[in-house]
Amino acid sequence: MNKVRAYQVLLLLLSTLVLAACAAAPSPTPDAGSQSAASDGQPVIHLFNNSGTLQFDTGGSNPDVLQRVEDLIAEESGVRPVVIVPSEPGADQINLLLGSSDPVDMFQTPTSGGWHDYAEAIIPIDDLLAQHGQALLSVIPEAQWEIMKNADGQIMGIPRSTPTNPYITWVRQDWLDELGLEVPTTLEELEAVVAAFKEYNPDAMIGTTSANIMWSTLGGFTPNGMSNWLDPADNMVKPWIMQPGVREWITKMNEWWENGYFFADTFTQYDAPELFRTCNVGVWMGWYSRITLITPQIESACEGIQWTRTSISGPMGYMATVSPQSASGYVVTRKAENPGAVIQFMNWVYDADSVRNQLIARYGIPEEMWWFVESEGDNIVVDRNADSGYVSEYMMPNLNVEIRYSVLDPARAWHNEYLGTALISLDDAKMPFDAGVPYNLSRINDEVPTRGDIQRLLDEQIVLFITGQRPLEDWDAFMDELSRAGIETWSEAITAQYNALTGQ
Repeated sequence: MNKVRAYQVLLLLLSTLVLAACAAAPSPTPDAGSQSAASDGQPVIHLFNNSGTLQFDTGGSNPDVLQRVEDLIAEESGVRPVVIVPSEPGADQINLLLGSSDPVDMFQTPTSGGWHDYAEAIIPIDDLLAQHGQALLSVIPEAQWEIMKNADGQIMGIPRSTPTNPYITWVRQDWLDELGLEVPTTLEELEAVVAAFKEYNPDAMIGTTSANIMWSTLGGFTPNGMSNWLDPADNMVKPWIMQPGVREWITKMNEWWENGYFFADTFTQYDAPELFRTCNVGVWMGWYSRITLITPQIESACEGIQWTRTSISGPMGYMATVSPQSASGYVVTRKAENPGAVIQFMNWVYDADSVRNQLIARYGIPEEMWWFVESEGDNIVVDRNADSGYVSEYMMPNLNVEIRYSVLDPARAWHNEYLGTALISLDDAKMPFDAGVPYNLSRINDEVPTRGDIQRLLDEQIVLFITGQRPLEDWDAFMDELSRAGIETWSEAITAQYNALTGQ
């Protein structure tokens, strides 16, 4: 057994033992563990901040500055938060924390499986919200709590996501101006622009990722885009790959690949800021923040760079698919000695009456590390000291709170403005047909033992088809492979839950 496989097996065994132990442990009550407190008598909580807030600040805060921010939050919230900064991506560190003797009271469940994957390791928070979470219940719309509920109607976590439109197409406006071209809005116009960009700059390219390409383009060729769909022939809900039009989509993506439109390492791991620093990305079809956050970092090296957001339509309508709210959320672990304090802290951050607390969590000490520029009515603008030494370890974001203010910070001003405008505008992308259905993903995985094999087959073979390593003539054979892997069983599991949850 090689070292990588041995490590994976070890993590799997550890995760299994963790969940079994958590399932056997009694659920703590809101007041349990009040004996665990700092020397000043305040309850202490340990937050694993894997929310993505720290993805561009991996060096962490200055320890002395971080301590000052912690002290201020403890004084104002009545809870002393101790942050655990992720040292690696993915769920492995979560499993290790849950299985160790180290404390961890809250973390964000990954978007891939949501809270269902950790159902045995976390606790319902209904009573905690009723006692400590009035601001949370006020700031987060009622509809967004539904996907966080289990079969008994208990709320299993604080929602992390909202429905957004993050996979829209971006085009270099400065190049359009240089070439006298209009902003493209159709597939044909986009292809003409890319060809013109390639003639203007032979290294020009379309940037995307293997995880984003379907979300950014599939809707132009299929009825529902990157979504399950209801087959009228048999009234079965089926995975996206079984939609009519997918073969036409992959044929077009292969054509783009053969034309040299894509970045050569699109389907491998690459560093997004380094890609943008080449100044050769003429079209971006992927996650929005790669434009709004990276562009301010590299614009001095790419003189005159400007981007325009545009919705592209293909033969079947809008190319992009809306990203529906996921079942990812901030959850309280069964290990938590102060579960009520966790909700109390989060309630403080999500103050319904003022943005001050979230700005402290995001930027640190008021009037020193950040300050109000304007705060009249809905026009709340802040500026910050980018060299404060604090990098937001205590901010647990949710779009409902992030859109309540804007910043002058040139590195984030555009990003923050975008959050409250175009990102939540859903009218120029396809809405998944079952966007509001709170599927139990763990149950689906249990009922479809080959679910992981099917996903790996999809991930691997789609890339091979796009890059021409597998001929398009093999498409029917590929669909047969999916059938043998159990994709019909997957469809049956989805359909059963869809019918039960929608009353069909």
